Amino acid sequence: MTGSTFENVKAVIFDVLHTLVDDSGFPRYQLKKMLEEDGLEIEAAEFDEIYNVLTAREYDWEEAAVEVPFRTMKDRHVTRLEALYSRLNLNKGRNISSDIELLWERIRTSSVYPEVPEVLPALQAGGFRLGLLSNADVDDPVLRALFDAGMEVSFDVVVTSQGAGAYKPDRRIFERALLELELDAEDVIMVGDNPASDIMGAKKAGIPAIWVNRRGGEFPDRFPPPDASISDLRGLLDLLPG
Repeated sequence: MTGSTFENVKAVIFDVLHTLVDDSGFPRYQLKKMLEEDGLEIEAAEFDEIYNVLTAREYDWEEAAVEVPFRTMKDRHVTRLEALYSRLNLNKGRNISSDIELLWERIRTSSVYPEVPEVLPALQAGGFRLGLLSNADVDDPVLRALFDAGMEVSFDVVVTSQGAGAYKPDRRIFERALLELELDAEDVIMVGDNPASDIMGAKKAGIPAIWVNRRGGEFPDRFPPPDASISDLRGLLDLLPG
């Protein structure tokens, strides 16, 4: 799909984690580091195997989108940590609440991708309205990492899963963003890295979607294809008019 397809776009909605903010594996790395700092010996292969299984369970966005009742991201972090400690026989003597707060504080030190401070202001200067649509809590450290990045840019809307009571790819969270922008689906584009939550979710809501393919992978066949793919956000400056 060519850039001319996007010539009537008025607003660009961004996913946050792995689209704007690079957490560099912080939850896994920082958790392992925290336990080692407390003098606990962690077998790396076992830790990674269990962590991967629990993460796949808690952060399957297709499942999360239909799960009732709604659980916040912090709830999911707590559930994963409790299960991890249990399987590693670390549940005695650990304070889950304190550990979660420490992990969240460390995740706040995540960085935006190098091109973000260039691209977002350029889009805003070009007349595009900017929005955020994130599977995140309202006080999520990943959002704070973005807001604290020192960019001279403002966001017209910030819609979180906690605020909307729904996770991407549920179309309700996309419709919430459209409602707050006061725009129709064809007037915006969704930019994100996740084929399920970002691309399929946007498509369900009738919103054109651009896939951020930083790792150069193949787009999964089981999801509706994006309208365009870019290797990083600089590609938006070529796709969008202005």
